[in-house]
Amino acid sequence: MAMRYDPFEELRRVEEQMDSLFTSFFGGPRSRFTALPAAKSATTSALAPVGDFSMPSIEVQEDDAKYTVKVDLPGVDKKDIHVKVHDNVLAITAETKSETEKGSKKAGNYYSERYYGRYYREIPLGSNVDEEHINAVHENGVLTLELPKKALPETAAKEIAIK
Repeated sequence: MAMRYDPFEELRRVEEQMDSLFTSFFGGPRSRFTALPAAKSATTSALAPVGDFSMPSIEVQEDDAKYTVKVDLPGVDKKDIHVKVHDNVLAITAETKSETEKGSKKAGNYYSERYYGRYYREIPLGSNVDEEHINAVHENGVLTLELPKKALPETAAKEIAIK
């Protein structure tokens, strides 16, 4: 029995590969974003919370002394933000809740709205980040983290004798 040729089969395969590529790059809430030089860690999943999370936008800058990471967390109170470092991974978790009620049920013009959002982002840190001196400031919906670099010891070149 002859197989029928489907001209769109190859396009479907390419579409699946592109979907896989975009999913692995942009990912879901638990994907890793390698903004800083990555350090491999087998235990980073211990930081990942359970449930549905949005991935907040980040901006990373580097200078000679530190990395600066800005995380957009609009509508989130400082008390609802948690930052942890474990095995060279910076994990940011945040929650926001909002309830609005207007009008009167008796008058028939009652309005109620609820909003709940959760954020999670992991950022792999390089081995040159001084985890003990990370500084975090939350202002106007932006969490700013300063990650100082460790001073690396200077090593002199060593001449190797050829035998």
